[in-house]
Amino acid sequence: MADDKIFEELKKASARILSLYSALGEKICAAESCTGGLVASSLVSVKGASAVFLGSVVAYCDEAKMNILGVSEYTLDSFFAESPECALEMAEGALKLFRADAAVSTTGFLDANVPHSKPSELAGKVFFASAFRIGNNIRSRSAWLSLDPSAARDENRALAALFALNLLAER
Repeated sequence: MADDKIFEELKKASARILSLYSALGEKICAAESCTGGLVASSLVSVKGASAVFLGSVVAYCDEAKMNILGVSEYTLDSFFAESPECALEMAEGALKLFRADAAVSTTGFLDANVPHSKPSELAGKVFFASAFRIGNNIRSRSAWLSLDPSAARDENRALAALFALNLLAER
């Protein structure tokens, strides 16, 4: 079954990321919207994750993105919550909130259920960002993934979580 393969890949990627950051002596965190905690769940399924993984915020609504992660109202009004700009602010907000060395974020639409107030082209688009503390500076970058909006939502969620984990490996 395709789902089994994806979840096995999530487990492998999580173990690889935790091993990498353990060797670096660094801590990681996440800010999740559309993945709904799957990045965090995948990481904590690996024994010893608490030595590296500090936590994750699931900020599904705009208010949580603003109030917990510090995403600006301007970003949400101008670019939407489902944008690279929002993903960057989410990752940087998580990095600061958890005082971590690295963070990853996810936001977007896993399926075709895009509200009429937003562009239909966002169907199946997921935006990501990674943020890394380098001395006193933060280096961040965004990425996006186009998923099949007609695919099973949980399969797309797993693919997005896997993509996010792999971003952490690109330190």
